[in-house]
Amino acid sequence: MAGIKLLMCCHKQYEIIPPMFEPILCGAEFHDASEWDIADNIGDNISHKNREYCELTAHYYAWKNETAEYYGFCHYRRFFCSPESTDMAYLTKGRLNDKASKRLLGSEEYWRSLIESYDIIVPRSEDMGLAAREHYVTSAFHYSEDLQLFLEIMDGKAPFLSDVAEEYLCQNRQYFCNMFIMDKKHFFEYCEILFDILDEFDNRKTRHGDFQADRTDGYLGEIFTGIYINHCRRSGAKIMEVPRLDVFCGLKKRMVYLLMPPESSRRFLAKKIVKKIKGKQNA
Repeated sequence: MAGIKLLMCCHKQYEIIPPMFEPILCGAEFHDASEWDIADNIGDNISHKNREYCELTAHYYAWKNETAEYYGFCHYRRFFCSPESTDMAYLTKGRLNDKASKRLLGSEEYWRSLIESYDIIVPRSEDMGLAAREHYVTSAFHYSEDLQLFLEIMDGKAPFLSDVAEEYLCQNRQYFCNMFIMDKKHFFEYCEILFDILDEFDNRKTRHGDFQADRTDGYLGEIFTGIYINHCRRSGAKIMEVPRLDVFCGLKKRMVYLLMPPESSRRFLAKKIVKKIKGKQNA
């Protein structure tokens, strides 16, 4: 039976543990980890970089310290959702009762069978209505020079990704949250490339002096995850996309989701209007 290591990234206490996942305290260097079975400051680690790397410190911990055939990551409020429960890219919910949890999160038997049938499992990509590059550079606390530097370093260290990176950045579908389940071969390749790039990026990057903006390494990790998934698809990897479930969402977010579902024309129109307004304000 294959060894499967699935970690739920947390920075505080949690209420739900999806089937097969184990909680890991991220940024444990800055917290009391005494009550946690797994923390990202154990062994070879970069826990001290968590404020910049976000959940990527858990990825690094698993890469360097855990032995498995499959590795996976979700968040304490973002989970993999059973594909049988929805056709949407993701769902937003408040709190889940036991019945909803079983329906949306599935069972250990279901996930084990799915994991062992694919090389990579990821949350469904989402059509954002604009190219991935434009979405990144126009998002709050994101800077075009950071993306350009990251791509420049990637071109030098992993030139075989250059074409697929340009293709990914020019189209509208994106993968979010640094969530995935990968077999060992792909996970180790992902880590070897990403953390090598980020190591040089850290030596050359501009610090923007704001807590959110300086989470850049984590933001760029999302971009890299999308690029890498598309590279693996080109290379013939067996990839399964499943819905994402966001929980503990406030009423406002749930109402926006209800009125303007992901990938709907209403959501695209609203984004264009907001972008136009912001453009006039910045003019």
